[in-house]
Amino acid sequence: MRHIYIFLFATFLFFSCKQNDIQPTPFEYDGALGDITKIISETPLSISDIFAELPSDITSFLTLKSNITAYVVEYKSQNKDGDTVIASGIIIIPNTENIAIPLLSYQHGTILPKNSAPSIHKGEEYKLNLALSSSKDVVTCIPDYLGLGTGEGQHLYLNPREEANSVRDILRAARKLVKQKQSTALNGQVFLYGYSQGGHATMAAQRQLELENSNEFKLTASAPMAGPYAMSRTSQFNVMLDSIYYPNPFYLPYLAVSLFKTYPLYASYSQLFKSPFDARIPVAIDGYHSYSYANSQFDYYVSNIILDSVKANIRTNPNHPIRLACKGYDLVDDWTPTTPMRLYHCEGDDNVYYDNAVYADSVFRARGADVELVNLGSDNHTDCAPTAIFVTMSWFSGLFEYTKIK
Repeated sequence: MRHIYIFLFATFLFFSCKQNDIQPTPFEYDGALGDITKIISETPLSISDIFAELPSDITSFLTLKSNITAYVVEYKSQNKDGDTVIASGIIIIPNTENIAIPLLSYQHGTILPKNSAPSIHKGEEYKLNLALSSSKDVVTCIPDYLGLGTGEGQHLYLNPREEANSVRDILRAARKLVKQKQSTALNGQVFLYGYSQGGHATMAAQRQLELENSNEFKLTASAPMAGPYAMSRTSQFNVMLDSIYYPNPFYLPYLAVSLFKTYPLYASYSQLFKSPFDARIPVAIDGYHSYSYANSQFDYYVSNIILDSVKANIRTNPNHPIRLACKGYDLVDDWTPTTPMRLYHCEGDDNVYYDNAVYADSVFRARGADVELVNLGSDNHTDCAPTAIFVTMSWFSGLFEYTKIK
């Protein structure tokens, strides 16, 4: 009887959340900036060493030209429940006083420790966008996502509402910061791109901006790359059921923590996961442990950590609460993109399987959307990233517009 109650309650919550997802969002958080720290103000010459660290197929496409200033920012956003929270990220502004330029947001890949977020770690994704802003004269945002960096709360991995809110609100913050600093102006173009979790966050943001904030943002183009857009209906879901080697086993517990905090699935992790893995989840997935530590706590054959009885029920029940919860994180239902979208993905991806992009592409094109899937070859998830970013930059560059300010 308890299982029937859990199922009915999860089903009710799932469909309620789906309907709430398309309600307009008020603008009371428009550009609400908190702390702002200038972290670097440099010339093309002074960032040449950073530039040299980037993959050669990307640097060959970029030529540093404009002075840039990068800011670590805290800004107000909203969590999945609509509560106001503090989020963090980076905004990079080139000095282009005589022209109005595009606005772009880059969504980063999976991050587990809070202090590995771009605003704190300032790793390769930050350096890449630093070079892009100087080379192509675009204002670039890099949201940490809610719960990462210095943001409040725990990060809910792949939660579409929280991903999209973090992107929407850093774009709002960027418009306000540009107006305050007066070193450039925006021309109204908005671009979105991201890889891995960033691909999922990019599509989630596009969906939300088109459905809820189209009078605020006129998207020009979007490039989701290698994201799990349809995990409930692709081979991505089968990782938890079949004996499949998975190179980053912590992804599943990371997702489970997010789903448990979003939907009323089970009273404890022990109702889904075998011992001792159930007890390890709150420790490994707390935002303060490394990737290597988290991976070491779980089985690389991820299905081995899930109770056999649960796996059997999931296989036979198309409306199992776990399936419904994962469907709530899919991005392909009840929405047809209106902005040109390109899905970049390598068919050899060993972390986020290629059929995620195939499914999204086929569904969107069947509805008449301007979507194109570009297969980037047999590289794995890590090796595919530089190529995906390069081809995205090439596409965006042909769309960037620059308006002379009189």
